[in-house]
Amino acid sequence: MTAWRDMAAVVVAAGIRPCSGAIILLVFALSQGLFAAGIVATFAMAVGTAITTGALATVAVLAKGLAVRLAGESAGGARAVAALEVLAAAFVLVLGAVLLAGLWSPTSGS
Repeated sequence: MTAWRDMAAVVVAAGIRPCSGAIILLVFALSQGLFAAGIVATFAMAVGTAITTGALATVAVLAKGLAVRLAGESAGGARAVAALEVLAAAFVLVLGAVLLAGLWSPTSGS
């Protein structure tokens, strides 16, 4: 298992980059004279992001643990888990490509 210090370093590294949405929100709140409300909204965004990221990470770790247990400790099971990981990565790649193609397609209607 990874040491707590290593996991804390990953959290800090992921969280050190400023969120562009939070910066836009703070600039808008400052321009409207509502900087305190902007700070509260930024913290609300941070809490929501933390909950979502934590939940997704937990589900991913638990799902992989379940897949490894179901596949067993055999070489075939390890290959099946690796194949599922490659299939999931390919799905994300295809989804991204479809979204990019949709962005480039001409809009219809108006």
